[in-house]
Amino acid sequence: MDFFFEPNGIAVVGATPEPQSGGLNLLVNLTRGYKGPIFPVNPKYNHILGLKCYPRVSEINGPLDLCIIFVPAKAVPRVLEDCVLKGVRGVMIESGGFAEVGPDGKALQEQCLAIARRGGIRIWGPNCMGLIDTAKPYIFSFVIPKDMEEAIRPGPISLIVQSGLLSGGFIITLMGNKTLGLSKICSIGNKSDVAENELLEFLTDDPATKVICLYLESFMNGRRFFELASSSKKPIVVLKGGKTPSGAKASFSHTASLAGDYELIKGILRQARVVQADDFFEMMDIARTLEKNFYLRRVRAGKPRIAILTYSGASGIVTADHMDPYGLILADLSPQTRKRLQELSPDWMPVKNPVDYWPAIEKNGPSLAYKHALETLHEDPEVDGIIVHIYAGHGIWLLNPKEILSGVKGSRKPILFWLIGPEKNREATRLPLEEEGWPTFHEIHRTVRVMGSLFEKPG
Repeated sequence: MDFFFEPNGIAVVGATPEPQSGGLNLLVNLTRGYKGPIFPVNPKYNHILGLKCYPRVSEINGPLDLCIIFVPAKAVPRVLEDCVLKGVRGVMIESGGFAEVGPDGKALQEQCLAIARRGGIRIWGPNCMGLIDTAKPYIFSFVIPKDMEEAIRPGPISLIVQSGLLSGGFIITLMGNKTLGLSKICSIGNKSDVAENELLEFLTDDPATKVICLYLESFMNGRRFFELASSSKKPIVVLKGGKTPSGAKASFSHTASLAGDYELIKGILRQARVVQADDFFEMMDIARTLEKNFYLRRVRAGKPRIAILTYSGASGIVTADHMDPYGLILADLSPQTRKRLQELSPDWMPVKNPVDYWPAIEKNGPSLAYKHALETLHEDPEVDGIIVHIYAGHGIWLLNPKEILSGVKGSRKPILFWLIGPEKNREATRLPLEEEGWPTFHEIHRTVRVMGSLFEKPG
C-alpha cells in the first residue's frame, strides 16, 4: 500500500485549468503539499499551472507510481490500458458512474478491475474522493482547496470511509471548529479492489494513528475484519450504514453495497471490541474521546458507575435519565467522598449523586467548588467516570480548566464536560478543556452516549 501513501510520481488524468473544476482542484491540492513529480494529463493542453501537460499517461517521461483518474466513467478503461503500458502501480478512480448506478455501471467497473489485474495495478475506488494525509500534507482529492487549507488540522485519528462526504464537507466542518485533528482520511467509494481490511491493517501499524474510525456500508471479508479488529491495540469505531431495509436500499444506490444482516454484524463487532456509533458526529465524538487515552475500560463487576457533578438539579436528573440505555448507573458515593463534598456545602443541602453543588458554588465560588468536587470524586474508588456540567459565563464563571482540574492526579478516569453559556465564553472554556485532554460537549445525551462507549460491554 506504500505507493498510495508515498508515491514516487503522480499523474492527474482529467486535469484542467477550468475554474471551480475538480480537475483543477486536484492539481492545486497536489502542488500545495506533494513534493514529488506531478504530471497533468489532458490532450487539450500543453501546460496547466506551469506544469507540462501530457496527452496520455504512457507518454509521461518520469517516475510514476500513482495515477488519479477524474474523467467520465466510459473513458476509464482506455486510461487503465495506458497505465498498464506505463507500469503504474496504483490508480485512484475518483469518477462516478460505476456499480452504484446499475448493471451497466457494474459491468464497466468489472471491466476496469479485469484490466488492472492483468496489468498488476491496484485500484482505489471508483466513486471516491481519494486520500488526505494532513501531516505531510498530501491531498489526493478534488475537495475545494481553500476550504481544506483553512480547516486542515493534523491529529491522531484516521478514517476509512465508504463515501466522499466524510473527506469533504463533514471533515472540513470537524477540523474547522478545532474539535479534533485527523491523520489519514481514506475515501474508498465502491471499493472494487482496495477495501477496508487492507487499510485497517495499514493503519494499525501506522505510528501517526491512535484511533481508527470506519464508515462502511458493507464488509468485503467479515472474518478478516473480525481478526484485525479483535487483535488491534488501537481503538476502532464503526458507523455502519444500511442498518434498516430502507438504509440498505439507499446504500446500494450510493456505493453498490449489500448491507447484510445488521443484527448479526452488530454482534460480531461487539465481540471484536469495536465501538459502534449511530451517526457521523457521534462517531467522531467517540473517537476524539478515545484519543485522549480513555481507551476501553473494564469495570470490576456490574455496570460502570458514574458521578454527575452539576450546578442544576434539573440537568442532573436529565443526565441520569439518559444513562440506562448506555449501560451506565449512578455511582453510590463512598462515605468519605460524601463527607469531603459536604465540607463546602451548607448543612441544609445533603450531598448525593447527582451532586447538585450549586449551594457550595454560591457559598465558595465556582472555581474552588469545582476544584474540590472534581478532586474528591476522581479519588473515590466507587466512581468509574464523571460527567461535569459547567456554565461558561462572565466574571467568576469564566473558569480556568487547569485550575479546576489541578487536583486530578494519577491514572485519569474519564471526565466529560457538558458545557453551555454565551458562545464567546463557551469557546473560551471549551478550547482549553479540549487542549488539556478533557472532551467537551453541548448536548447531554451525547455526553452520556460517549461516556458509555468508553467501557467494555459484557458478552
